[in-house]
Amino acid sequence: MSTPKSRVTDSRPSERLRIGNCLVDIPLREISAAGGDPAPVRVTLKALGVLLSLVADAGKPVSRDQLLEQVWPGTLPTDDVITQAITQLRKAFGDDRDNPRYIETISKQGYRLVAAVEWVDVPQPVASRTAAESQMTPAGAAADGMPPSAMPKSRFSMPLYRNVIAPAVVIVFFFVLGRGILDLRPRAQEIGASALMSASAGLNAIPIQRIASLPEVENQPSLSPDGSWIAYSRAFEQGAALMLQTSSAVSPRPLTEAVPGRWDVMPAWSPEGRRIAFLRYTHGGCVVMLMPAVGGNAQEVGPCLDSHPHPVSWHPDGGSLIAARTAGGATAASDGVLHRMRLDDGHWRRIAYAGAGSGEDLFPTVSPDGRWIAFQRNTSLSDLWRVPVNGGNAERLTHLHTNLYGLAWTADSKHLVFARYHELRGRLILSSLEIASGRITDYPGPDGDNSVMFPTIARNGDVVAFEIDDDHRMMRRIRLDAGEQAEHEPLLESTGSNMLPAIAPDGTQLMFMSNRSGDLRLWWAERGKPDSLRSFEHFVPMPRYAVTWHLSSQRALAIGHGPAGKGLYEIEPRQGRATRLPVPGGHPVHAAYHPDPMLILVAGDHGEGRLGLTLYDRSREPWRALARIDDVAQVVVDRRNQRVVFSRMSGTELWAAGLDLARPQRVDQVSSRRRVRLMAGSAEGVWVMDGDKTCNWRWRLVGVAGGSAGAAPSAGRCIGRHFWVPDGVSYHAGDGVVYWSMAEKAHTDIGLLPLSVLGVSKQGHATH
Repeated sequence: MSTPKSRVTDSRPSERLRIGNCLVDIPLREISAAGGDPAPVRVTLKALGVLLSLVADAGKPVSRDQLLEQVWPGTLPTDDVITQAITQLRKAFGDDRDNPRYIETISKQGYRLVAAVEWVDVPQPVASRTAAESQMTPAGAAADGMPPSAMPKSRFSMPLYRNVIAPAVVIVFFFVLGRGILDLRPRAQEIGASALMSASAGLNAIPIQRIASLPEVENQPSLSPDGSWIAYSRAFEQGAALMLQTSSAVSPRPLTEAVPGRWDVMPAWSPEGRRIAFLRYTHGGCVVMLMPAVGGNAQEVGPCLDSHPHPVSWHPDGGSLIAARTAGGATAASDGVLHRMRLDDGHWRRIAYAGAGSGEDLFPTVSPDGRWIAFQRNTSLSDLWRVPVNGGNAERLTHLHTNLYGLAWTADSKHLVFARYHELRGRLILSSLEIASGRITDYPGPDGDNSVMFPTIARNGDVVAFEIDDDHRMMRRIRLDAGEQAEHEPLLESTGSNMLPAIAPDGTQLMFMSNRSGDLRLWWAERGKPDSLRSFEHFVPMPRYAVTWHLSSQRALAIGHGPAGKGLYEIEPRQGRATRLPVPGGHPVHAAYHPDPMLILVAGDHGEGRLGLTLYDRSREPWRALARIDDVAQVVVDRRNQRVVFSRMSGTELWAAGLDLARPQRVDQVSSRRRVRLMAGSAEGVWVMDGDKTCNWRWRLVGVAGGSAGAAPSAGRCIGRHFWVPDGVSYHAGDGVVYWSMAEKAHTDIGLLPLSVLGVSKQGHATH
């Protein structure tokens, strides 16, 4: 009989337990020897779920069916996922399968936890809730004349977040509010560099302190000026509300009410600490709001740019906000334009400066000294730039050519802290830029840490807060002839994330990207033969787009970092060979085989990170550029219609040109910008995963110039009405099967680190 689900989700006496000679920290997902040597081993969410299921029945056999029901509810994984989780746990415990001291395999029954279990650090009961609530008053509350008793309390019960992409995996460790990693409590000033440094032998060994780690999506943090409070957005099933808590792992309280159909997002703390600006959007549009930091009534101050959500940054004078027009709501002529809104009139005014052309300027933030606006230019090949606060010439600060995810100034306006994709680690890390010298300091963190993004820094504090991304991605396939009722079958499940599948033209091979082995790799398998699964060692793929197969199914193109450095590689999966191709200029982001074997199509840098498509003659080296089109991110060859179909960095249009890149013209439009990435070629033409008012996900052909393909919903098949967020699709027309990957569990937390890990002191000075 299956263990009741309530047993796995009940509250526990503490956040740590001792199993045998090891300590298990549930919020950190770390298993360590009691003496602390060797270093703790971090396990995956699913592995920890398996362990907690075994703990719930310690000493008793737990069947594989029970584990699948409790840890993988609502899905159809293979038994391989349990084997991987058990193997990972045994490795973390230093256990031996043949002579087990922790986890015993019981033939035809399952597994049993044989080591002793003891909960540790059991806290004493709280004397009264009132005493705890009396500490929840931000700096500046007295000046605003609002005593603690007058602060608004929650008027609703926050429901558990149910993932609308797939049934939620509700496991006991999701209910933890987050443990102070070094037991450093309750204020940000107590999480200073000296305390953390004393507990670690090196900066990169300092672990992240998770201060918000509930099952809901918690993101977009903003620190108060003194660093003692943090505001962030928390998602629920049909919207999002703002939360407020001290910058330590304690229970938060709502700043805004959770209202279905309303999303309160992207909070930004004012320079003096008494107000919070944020965005509120509904199906009817988006507006900028302003409210007291202690809570209370929020007032509308003006519209969002183009009625689309975008981050806002305060000017140090406290009287205006800065924002960038997003490509999702902008025309091609106005992409990336920085704007300023005066709070007294609520009107956005364009800042005159040298624009980004066909690129985008994102995440603007004003330096504390009021002199500069720093921003990210472009998305796939991003870099940091700055411009005088009142406009002028833009200055490039970095030459990274990578994906960036948010930036923040230090207090002295001499450094920028930002999140960037690290090609070798295959995830996002924090970095700092010393502007005067151009020196960059990385904090990759302990091995196995999750990606971090969107940093925020307290103007007068010594910590940086950020999002921690812990999404789990799965691959699925669906047969089109089954229609909306078709089963979305999981593929090659694992405890890691599997993404961007690409089915070969012959339908017998699948390539995809996954961190199922602990680090990001490119994987290959023969369809229907799980034992054939293998990875390409010493090659780290860039997970922007799936690989592009050659028509012969013998080789494929992939962007990544291999033995010959970063670039475009040709992969021969059956031989296990990866060869770097000599693309002129470097920095490719996508590529496709041309019907002429002497030609190749490459999307890459056309200057300052702006993307474009180039047709190369590769019959001799160096390759010779024959034609080019600016502002192209992805390309698909349409052999049937003798053309190439491509998407641009901005807008929702799909474009086409001849195989020689001549006569580019718009041929179609999809319902949202995200869907321009969801194209796949076949012998029938180019397909796209689009949607309309009658069907959320419609698989249809891309239109042909002068024709009507894709012009009406009847031009395709409705394959689902769920809310999915796929990141790539692949299609085999012969089998009538679509392959894609998406986030099955959207999970982000809020974390904290001392600025010292980035070589910056409290005052912003370098500490190298």
